[in-house]
Amino acid sequence: MLRDGEDKKNNKFFNSKRITLFLKGMAMGAADTVPGVSGGTIAFITNIYEELIFSIQACNLNAVKILFKGELKAAWKHINGNFLLTLFIGIISSAILFANIVGFLLNHYEGYVMSFFVGLILASSLYIWKQIHARSCLSYLLFLGGILLAVLLNFIPQGQNQANIFYIFFSGAIAICAMILPGISGAFILLLLGTYENVLEAVRTIDLTILIPFVIGCIAGLMSFSNLLAYLIGYWRQQTLTFLLGVLLGSLYTIWPDQLRAEEFTFPVLGVSILLVMIGFSLVYIIEKR
Repeated sequence: MLRDGEDKKNNKFFNSKRITLFLKGMAMGAADTVPGVSGGTIAFITNIYEELIFSIQACNLNAVKILFKGELKAAWKHINGNFLLTLFIGIISSAILFANIVGFLLNHYEGYVMSFFVGLILASSLYIWKQIHARSCLSYLLFLGGILLAVLLNFIPQGQNQANIFYIFFSGAIAICAMILPGISGAFILLLLGTYENVLEAVRTIDLTILIPFVIGCIAGLMSFSNLLAYLIGYWRQQTLTFLLGVLLGSLYTIWPDQLRAEEFTFPVLGVSILLVMIGFSLVYIIEKR
């Protein structure tokens, strides 16, 4: 959904607003590389989720018709092009720059990384809860359904590594739907489908034989799923938020820090984990108050 009334300063591509949006995109990209964490969660935290969904949904036949009329500027405005371009550049840049860093952190400090994201999710859940005003039996059922969906995903057997281009395309289409849902990790879906390692390695090495079908699949999935989300948010916003809140809280089951298990538990480890949870929680609070 486009925002009107931008002044001439904001129409310049490089300004503080777009730099901030680029950084939000980088945060989404970094989150999407972590199994169990969703870029959609970051979009919710940073208050760009609904604009993202409606902007993607605007990339439709109407935009193509405007473009074929030769009205390039009008078509760009119709899809909120500056917003999408800035955000996606941030997401892609982050995925490329931080793929190795995220891999290192997950290999050596996975529990602490997850502790930080626990804080993000708890604060994000509180943020969404404050936007939900409808209280009914249906709301509670949707909330419980969201929790159940997020938890049950953990019991699906993980697939073996798959490198077939058609399967990579399919994986991209499914994973991107998860990536834009708060609480459902696109990286985790790739793990379940058995393509996570192939895609992550392709990002590290810029392997176009994997990246091209994956990106095309992502685009196809994004175009179709964004229409459904835009409809639900537009006409059933309270019910959709309630379900997404359940999914978000249910994702805690996936990312709960392993180092808090009894056999690895120590008070110093607990102290660092609690500190990281508090940092993650405080970060969302600061962003929300801005």
